[in-house]
Amino acid sequence: MTLPRHALAGAALSALLLAAPAFAQQKPTPITDEQLRASFNAADVNRDGHIDIDEVVADAIHIFGRYDANRDGFLVLSELPRHNPDRFRRADRDGDGKLSVGEVAADRVYEFFLIDNNRNGVVTFEEVRAYADTQRNARK
Repeated sequence: MTLPRHALAGAALSALLLAAPAFAQQKPTPITDEQLRASFNAADVNRDGHIDIDEVVADAIHIFGRYDANRDGFLVLSELPRHNPDRFRRADRDGDGKLSVGEVAADRVYEFFLIDNNRNGVVTFEEVRAYADTQRNARK
């Protein structure tokens, strides 16, 4: 499987799942539908119109590599300037203040199952949009 060329946007799949990065100390900027669609398309590597668990894990690994600026094998908040600190803490399973690639992938898998409303093992754009909407509404 080829890794996606673009990281997922922060709210939904990261935003997704899916995922992507809304990490600053300030409130993250809500993701637009256009950004959400671009992120979804980037994660949908095989272009079948949905995202499966393999695509989620591949995207998490891709994003991890992209943000691990010092290449030490961990992500810290300073490497994620727009990420939500609460989400960072959720992903930091061992509480050591840094994220391993396993923690990032596990958090994305967790979010995947939150988004997969009909429990069919794949996520559609409509499910992603609905999840993003609940996240937007929760921030209001």
